Amino acid sequence: MSQGLCGTTGSQSAENLLDALRSLRCSGTLVLDDGSGTLILQLAKGQVEASFKLGAYGRPDTTGQSFHLNPHEPADLPQLPARLPASTAPVLRALPRLVKADSLPVGAIDLASLLDGLHRQRFTGALSYGREGESAVALLLEGSIRAAVHEKAGRISSRSEALRVLQRLCQEGGEGHLELEPLDPLIAGPLAALALESSAKGNPGEPFTGLEVDDRGYRFLRHDQPFLCVPSTHSGPARRYALPDAVAERAPELKLPAEPPGWEDLRFALTLRGQDALNPMTELNMEFRKDHGRIGQSVLETLGRGDTIEQAARRLELELSELKPWLERLEHAGLIRARV
Repeated sequence: MSQGLCGTTGSQSAENLLDALRSLRCSGTLVLDDGSGTLILQLAKGQVEASFKLGAYGRPDTTGQSFHLNPHEPADLPQLPARLPASTAPVLRALPRLVKADSLPVGAIDLASLLDGLHRQRFTGALSYGREGESAVALLLEGSIRAAVHEKAGRISSRSEALRVLQRLCQEGGEGHLELEPLDPLIAGPLAALALESSAKGNPGEPFTGLEVDDRGYRFLRHDQPFLCVPSTHSGPARRYALPDAVAERAPELKLPAEPPGWEDLRFALTLRGQDALNPMTELNMEFRKDHGRIGQSVLETLGRGDTIEQAARRLELELSELKPWLERLEHAGLIRARV
C-alpha cells in the first residue's frame, strides 16, 4: 500500500470505492479514470478535500473504472510517487503513475508499427520500458514523439539515441516490462517540456499552465492552480516548464533511426590505407589530416581499437547520429571496413 494500489473497480462503481475509503478514514490521493478522462481526488481521513478533473471524465457512479490509490499523510496537494525517484533524468523523476498502464509483450513488438498505429490514433501519453538498472520513456503528443530518454547505469541518452535503444529493447526478450499509458495533455505536455528543457516564456501576470520545479518537487499547474505534486528533491532556484500549443506544433517530431536494431553493435577495422593514414611517416597522413582534421583522426584511431560503434561514440563523446556521417565518410575513402 505504501507504493500505491492500481486496479479497476470491476462491477463496482468508483463511488463504492470512495465509500470504502471513507469507512477506512484513508488519507492520500485517489485517481480515477473512466476512459474519457481522469479525476484526481485529495483525501483526508476519508473525506474529499479537493478534486481536479482532467479531460472529459464523467461520473464516479459508473462501474469498471481504473484507479490508483496512493496513501499518504494529509497534504496541501494530491501526491503521486515518481516512476523512478532515484533517477538522474528529471523527466523520469517527474513522471507519475496515474492509473494502471497497458502491458505490451516484450520481445514481440515492432516499434515502428506500434508508433504508426499511435500516430493514426493521435495518442497522447507515454511508452515506457523498465528492468533492473535500465529505464526508457518516449512521450507522445497527438501521435507524435516529442521527447525520449534512456537511462542505464547512470548514463543518460535522449532523442533519437534513446529511441534507438527503446527499439532494440522492444525486440529483446528477458525480464523487462513495456507499458503504454495514456496521459492527459496537461501531464504529457509539461513532461515533454521538461525533457526538452523548454523553460516557460509566459508574460508576467498571465495564468500559468505547465510544470513547476521547486523544493517541494514537481508540481503540475493549470491556470495557476496546482493540481498534482510528485515529491522529489531539487537543488537550485525554482523553474517552470511549458510547451504551449504554438511551440508544440513547431517542436521537432522525433523519428526512429533508419538503421536496423543492432547497428550500434557493429565494429570496423582499419584497411591498410587507414593504417597508413595514421602513420605520421606517410604522405597519406598529411593528406588525411588536411581533409579530415583532428576529429577525423580521433574517429579513425578510436575505430582502430576495435570498439563497437556505440562504444566509439561514447569514447568520442559524440551522439551516434553525429558519428554516422564520419563512418560513411571514412568508409567511402577506403580507410575502414565493417568487420564480419
